Amino acid sequence: MSDNSEIDSDVEMQDLDDVGSVSTRKKKLKSVNYKQIYKKDWEKEWKWLQPSKKGPTFAWCKFCTCDIRIARGKGEIKKHVTSAKHIKLQSTVTSQPSVMSMLTKQTKNVDVKVKEGVLRLAGFMAEHNLPLRLMEHIPPLIKSICTDSEIAKAIKCGRTKMTNVLRNVTGDEGKTQLMDILRTNKFTLIGDESTDRSCSKNLCLVARVVIDFSIKDYFLTLLPVKEATGAALFTLIDDFFKNHNIPYETNCIGFAADGANNMMGANNSLSSRLKEKCPNLFLMKCICHSFHLCASYACEKLPNEVEQLTREVYNFFSNSPKRIDEYKEFQQFANVLPHKILHPSQTRWLSVESVIKRVISQYQALTLYFTEQAFKA
Repeated sequence: MSDNSEIDSDVEMQDLDDVGSVSTRKKKLKSVNYKQIYKKDWEKEWKWLQPSKKGPTFAWCKFCTCDIRIARGKGEIKKHVTSAKHIKLQSTVTSQPSVMSMLTKQTKNVDVKVKEGVLRLAGFMAEHNLPLRLMEHIPPLIKSICTDSEIAKAIKCGRTKMTNVLRNVTGDEGKTQLMDILRTNKFTLIGDESTDRSCSKNLCLVARVVIDFSIKDYFLTLLPVKEATGAALFTLIDDFFKNHNIPYETNCIGFAADGANNMMGANNSLSSRLKEKCPNLFLMKCICHSFHLCASYACEKLPNEVEQLTREVYNFFSNSPKRIDEYKEFQQFANVLPHKILHPSQTRWLSVESVIKRVISQYQALTLYFTEQAFKA
């Protein structure tokens, strides 16, 4: 009986050992967990992520400059993204410009300022009517003066480039702006024909506009003229306004020109045709031309010898450097200013007055000089 009990106890002990070994194996199986390692593909989703030096189960955050434990999986990264620290640092770093962006922006600023400088040079040349040949010398001069300026060093503009800038950039832009102004504002037109000695004739048009309670005059166009009749001039102006979609019939409120018959005649002139298109048009003749006509009619009552004397005095000195040098000695002796004798122009209005004043101011020296010439003869 005792032997059987011992056998039973041994069996029970063996069963307990088997049960213990099974539970131990289960514990060992439970303790073996999967550990997440860093994946390179995550950097496509999060640009600020990179491998950590602590090992494959960590990731490095560029914004927070700290390690993220990722052994439990990708959710640890998502949890870090929503943290207050990461959100704050990410917004701060994102708002800061990079070195490359700063360099690119600085380069763009320099390029913009260089273009602005070229446009300012173009405006200066046009405003003061300077020869474009100067552009071969102005940029090198600026570079030699402003040696520490990157903008001055970058300006490269010769005569050809300046011509194209004036013609195709500032010229076209200014013309476009002026046309827009004339389409929406009232304006007056000032016209005059060229009086030079060239074979070609031109009609110059100037527009006077009120902008912000300020009166401004703008050069409008220069139209080549084949026939200077009132009908031909009107056709040129009418075609110009129609080609640029300017309703001059309603916007043009005034016209000014000289008193020539083809411009201001009562019938069959440019002004009479404009008056038909613009019934309320205000006409204004050139004041200088009117004064010239008044002075010319008044001078007809004066002896012709006065004007003839001024012409003969000018002709006596005009083509003789020797006589001019001799006359300078008499100017010094009579203590008068060394001025030249003026010519009474045939086309320049009211020029006789300035000629007579010059003769009177030089009268003492002229009297002495011609007296000596009379004795020599």
